[in-house]
Amino acid sequence: MRSMIRKISLLAPLALATVALAQAEKPPEPSFTPQTNPVVGYLVMAILVGLVVTVSLIPSKRSHTDT
Repeated sequence: MRSMIRKISLLAPLALATVALAQAEKPPEPSFTPQTNPVVGYLVMAILVGLVVTVSLIPSKRSHTDT
């Protein structure tokens, strides 16, 4: 039990040192360059919304049960 506590007390400063070293590194710079035009995404979204609205407006075949 004592040897385990001794090992932990010796390794604790090393654990803190690794955290400090990890924070000392400069973060990577983002290099995102969009490959497509956002207008294409808007067109796809408009088509999908149009399809959903069209399908939801189609009358059901149960008109004889409606009162």
